[in-house]
Amino acid sequence: MQRRKYLEGLAGAAGIVTVTPTGQAHEHDLDRWEEDEEEDEDEEEDEERNSVMGLTVDPIQPVSVGIIGLGNRGSSVTRLIDAMAPDKGVIKAICDLREDPVQDTRSWIEEEGNNESPDTYSGSKNSWRKLVQRDDLDLVFIFTPHKKHTPMAEYAMKKGKHVAVEVPAATTIEECWTLVDTAEKTQKNCIMLENVNYFDNEMWVLNMIRNGVFGDQLTYAAGGYIHDLVPNYFLQAYWNDWRARLHRQYKGDLYPTHGLGPIAWYMNIQRGDRFEYISSNESPETRLTQKASEVDEDHWAHGLDDWANGDNTKSLIHTNKGRSIELEFDVKTNRGYSRRNEIAGTDAYHEGFPSQLAVDSEGHGFVDDTTYEEYRDEHRHPLWEQMGDLAEEYGGHGGGDFLEIYRLFDAFNNGRPLDMDVYDATAWSAVRPLSRISIEHDGKPVKFPDFTRGDWKKERELQIMDFDTI
Repeated sequence: MQRRKYLEGLAGAAGIVTVTPTGQAHEHDLDRWEEDEEEDEDEEEDEERNSVMGLTVDPIQPVSVGIIGLGNRGSSVTRLIDAMAPDKGVIKAICDLREDPVQDTRSWIEEEGNNESPDTYSGSKNSWRKLVQRDDLDLVFIFTPHKKHTPMAEYAMKKGKHVAVEVPAATTIEECWTLVDTAEKTQKNCIMLENVNYFDNEMWVLNMIRNGVFGDQLTYAAGGYIHDLVPNYFLQAYWNDWRARLHRQYKGDLYPTHGLGPIAWYMNIQRGDRFEYISSNESPETRLTQKASEVDEDHWAHGLDDWANGDNTKSLIHTNKGRSIELEFDVKTNRGYSRRNEIAGTDAYHEGFPSQLAVDSEGHGFVDDTTYEEYRDEHRHPLWEQMGDLAEEYGGHGGGDFLEIYRLFDAFNNGRPLDMDVYDATAWSAVRPLSRISIEHDGKPVKFPDFTRGDWKKERELQIMDFDTI
């Protein structure tokens, strides 16, 4: 009944859209679809499979690493990976299509890093395959343009490697299923490197939720990626060009996981709750057309006015437990940076940028600065309590990047489950194609595929909240 009320309450929703494993969208009459879905769910639960939920491997000390992609993101995270040497992990090989970043990275490692000089691969579109084919690697990091993430991760898992891939892990529903099926068949870990989950503020909010500050029930949340990137998109540089071109081709939320990842942890998504439906809409596109009219005539984007992606995309996600999540994607308008980070419970509310907390407000709004700091001190996550100074020293978004990499290596070193798995990676990444499909179907709700095939119903605590592992 709750599900029907939600669907019928969406403006203009005359039905539901489902997506096949190959990404084909189909509209359904609501009454007929509910009957068919109940039969499909019964069949899915009976299917035998080798889940990788909670996957553990024998301890690996140290972890041997290969790195693909040394652009803006890859080169910066490589320095944090280097910090894991020699005990936790070692860099064996690095790769990029271009020769210059490969040589620059190797020179930095030789002169300032903790590793010995790594083997290098470059100059060919297939250079990365040669790296993956090595038999001395345990883990492959992937820091390449979005469309390369899934093909590279799939190939690496099939070659016996665990994979850590930048966001988003997949760009289509077909790619999501490819990652899940490959991880299950190979019994290899595939983690998406969603660094925001490890930020000090997000982990503080998570710990407050687990400590009961927000009460016995969470009700709604809001997250997003709001960041004026228009000037960056028109720089004539490799790492910017491919991002800008995405906006010519695709509608929808192209970058959902920074805002959604922490919320998924707050709400125990895939651990007793799941995303059920998404409904998305977008505003008109103006800013990229405006900027394209101002660039030089020899610029590839000069005069373009056919950008597919609107200035602002908003999505509403409904969970199985009836909770709502609003997501916003806006990298074009003149707004200050924000991931929103809003979460509401029966007893408290938090919103970010700036971070503000309301607890039992009784109409008085946010707590004062002194009370806010008291909550910060009392509920700071133990990982930040113990390693915050070291994380800030190494850096990477205030230390969050360092802690993400540290936790990944530490899990392999000790043979425990990773903090995030392939089911998290695909559920969060699926927002991108599903939001596009919803927009193309006039905002109709689109059903989330269940990449866990029913295992989301098993309530389990987040690995990051097992303080014995910290």
